[in-house]
Amino acid sequence: MSFIDNLGIELDALILVTAVVFYTAVWSWYQGRDNRPAVLAQLRGGSWMLGALGGFLLLLGLWGEFTWPLPAAYNLLFYDPTVLIGLVLLGFYGAIRFELPTHYVGVFAFVSGWGVIYYGLRAYQLGLTQEPFDMMGMFVAFGAMAVLALPVTLYLDRYVLDRLPLGPKGASAPSYPMAWNLLIGLFLLVTVVAGVASILMGFNTVWSHLASPP
Repeated sequence: MSFIDNLGIELDALILVTAVVFYTAVWSWYQGRDNRPAVLAQLRGGSWMLGALGGFLLLLGLWGEFTWPLPAAYNLLFYDPTVLIGLVLLGFYGAIRFELPTHYVGVFAFVSGWGVIYYGLRAYQLGLTQEPFDMMGMFVAFGAMAVLALPVTLYLDRYVLDRLPLGPKGASAPSYPMAWNLLIGLFLLVTVVAGVASILMGFNTVWSHLASPP
């Protein structure tokens, strides 16, 4: 099968994922947990875009898994995590759309995130791609985003959406608000890092691939 160069559009989609996640999270956090209808409106709006991006990434990843367009290790490196990211995004969309607990998606993201980190570290060790450090940074950042999605979704379900039945019905005030704020702030910071790493990878990829297309 001839080589098909779709890495550029994949990186574009990942950049958009970080932008939508950051924008949605900031607006939801700004509205505050006491303004539940406003937070739900922000989450619904963001989940539509994340669901669309997740569907695209899942289809792209499955296509790569079944057609194997890249040489050996590169196909595993780029399409395995793409499938996982697509599933996480679609799962979050479904949880918001159908008013289901989001922390189940958080658990899936947590486990998948460690896998993505491993892919990035192993690829760096093997010296895959022409920008191994940028590539590793992107994989580690996206993996860390997924890992941190678990505490973020637990916070959403327990203190905002009231979908984690612990104690009396109705979201109570967080017992350790500073700890939760630090976790959410760290999630936002890692999202920015993932976006910057994707931009760097995307810039270098498009620059070189346009100069010498297959």
